[in-house]
Amino acid sequence: MTLLTFRFRQSQAVDFYWNLELAKRGALREFNVPPNIIIYESTFDLLNPIQVGHALSMAKALMLDKRAEVFSGNTSLTMTTVRDVLQCYQQSMQAEDYHAHCWFKIRLTFDLTVTRFEVESDEAGKAFVFPCRCAASQAYGIHYEHPGTIYAQVDSALWRAGTRWCPRLEDLSEIKLVNVELQTKR
Repeated sequence: MTLLTFRFRQSQAVDFYWNLELAKRGALREFNVPPNIIIYESTFDLLNPIQVGHALSMAKALMLDKRAEVFSGNTSLTMTTVRDVLQCYQQSMQAEDYHAHCWFKIRLTFDLTVTRFEVESDEAGKAFVFPCRCAASQAYGIHYEHPGTIYAQVDSALWRAGTRWCPRLEDLSEIKLVNVELQTKR
């Protein structure tokens, strides 16, 4: 999930040549599609901080192009989400420990529509560390009595938010569960 690919068409738009120059900063490919349509595809490696900056510039430049597409692997993403995640990812690269930037503690509640976020530890409650601030709005409904495991619920929340492709989220096994029973029923 470390490659991000942007695809756009040749057009008469004023900003087309600027978009093409930005695309040249990545691995650029050109495709001819009949009748006389030229499609450009530019791929950026998100493990390289310079490429992250270029990908962010590309996402910002293509925001208004309704025909532009962006992919992580075979997953189609929205340009707005890509821009937001790349900004967050770039900020996390500047932190000494990205966990301090990305992770936060979440407390499981019985109300499935409300999730409270806590900074301080409450060992008496059911809590765990959620791995993505950008996905905070999609962290609702995660509950230890849910039929899916906590890990599956977190993964689903990240997909709902459109952030699962972020390189910081490749390994969810680092999530530390605090006083949470996995799939146990009483």
